[in-house]
Amino acid sequence: MQFFSHHVVRTIVAVFVALALYELLLRAWLLGKLRESLHRRSRRYAEKHDVRVDLFKYGGRLLVKEELLNDRVVNEAMREAARGGPPARPGQPARAPRAPEDVRRDVESYIDEIVPAFSLTAYYQFGMGLAKAAIHAVYRPVIDRASQDRLRSLPKDATAVFLINHRSNFDYVVVGWALARQVAVSYAVGEWARVFPLDALFKAFGGFFVRRGFPDPLYHQVLRRYLQLITRRGVTQGIFPEGGLTRDGALRTPKVGLLDAILQLTCEPDFKRELYFVPVGINYDRVLEDEQLLAEKRGRDNPPTLVEKLLGAAKMLALLPFRIALGIVRALTGRLQRSGYVAVAFGTPVRFSDWARSHNVDLAQQTDEQRRTTAKQVATDLMSEIARVIPATPVPLVARAMLELGEATTERLNDRVRELRAQLDARGVPVALGEEFEGTQQAQAALDADSDRNRDMARLTGDVLASEEAEAIASLGVEHLIRRGLVSRAGTQLRAATGTAQREVLAYYSNSLPALS
Repeated sequence: MQFFSHHVVRTIVAVFVALALYELLLRAWLLGKLRESLHRRSRRYAEKHDVRVDLFKYGGRLLVKEELLNDRVVNEAMREAARGGPPARPGQPARAPRAPEDVRRDVESYIDEIVPAFSLTAYYQFGMGLAKAAIHAVYRPVIDRASQDRLRSLPKDATAVFLINHRSNFDYVVVGWALARQVAVSYAVGEWARVFPLDALFKAFGGFFVRRGFPDPLYHQVLRRYLQLITRRGVTQGIFPEGGLTRDGALRTPKVGLLDAILQLTCEPDFKRELYFVPVGINYDRVLEDEQLLAEKRGRDNPPTLVEKLLGAAKMLALLPFRIALGIVRALTGRLQRSGYVAVAFGTPVRFSDWARSHNVDLAQQTDEQRRTTAKQVATDLMSEIARVIPATPVPLVARAMLELGEATTERLNDRVRELRAQLDARGVPVALGEEFEGTQQAQAALDADSDRNRDMARLTGDVLASEEAEAIASLGVEHLIRRGLVSRAGTQLRAATGTAQREVLAYYSNSLPALS
């Protein structure tokens, strides 16, 4: 028995030693090797595709935190917060003095909340693969390659800010994936993304959180200085200037807080980088949250609360895995039905120094109020550029035509879609044309390249190709709208739904084409 007891004790000790060695040595070594391998693969991907990955992202959160805590402007804001002062907003009580240690603790919590922990491995080995799977499970993506190629002319030593219209919480995923082979974008994301596991996911992808309407001036000063810090260091950013999702499909009036912070930086004498603004247009044949957004618009004039935003985001996230799983099953059985196109296009990059010169603006000579006015003008001009690059997908075009016609034959709808397409072409607005249109696109390219063809014959051939494209666009749009009960068909006769809620959905998609307004 004594021998047995000693044998058991030795066995237990040996097992514990083996586990300790595994945890301390083997497991750490294996995980380290795995992380190193994934990081190396990510770097090779970035180098192979000449992806712009801003070196400042590798500096680490501690470095950014120290820089912000030692920032002169942040320190002055901390001292002012400790002294108290006038109310943050009219009608509110004056701010009471606060203990310096409480102020510092608040600032540190704000920095921890805002500053991301970018991971190249998370971005490329996991994030972009997951994004691609999610997008293709729900949509057929169309990227305007011609406009995207223009982005390669952006100088490597400049700071680029992508300004994107905001239609869906899916926008982050789509634009990030569309740009993955060119640049890793840091997004300003709203409070809806501050829930587990979204918070860790967005931070690993380089996203920084923004509390809109938060009353503490100290928070806004920390956010402002962080934004200026990453702009100074050349970090490529993605901003949604509307400040929130559109609830009627139309572009919203832009918010200028983040834009003003970036423009303020250009006044500082040590800021030497060129600043470029890149307009980005995104559009969908089906926005996953469209009915929820319209319900918010219908129910009240006030914007949704934080709880409602979180519930809406949770609903979309709960729906997405189901849609992915359903898409996989349908793909395996040959019955895949996706929600139509999601399309992305890019406008010509606007160099701010050129804009300032053409408008005779010198920000260094302006007061804060004058600079904010300038920021509004810049935002208005950039929103006009965004409006011109929002792609027309089949559903918005058909929704627009059916609202105008009410009831029409298939032939009349095709004609109206062709007329709308011609208007968009005249304004330089891209039209999303997927795989179904490869034949007509190749024929049109060959026609354009054949300079020896008879002019009348070329015009006739071009008209035929345009009619074929319009017919295909109309067919795709009608198919999706019939599936949702927004359009009905009897033989060759089409009729738009007359119910109030259904008309609102049609208007929502029609409004997504501001170039036709």
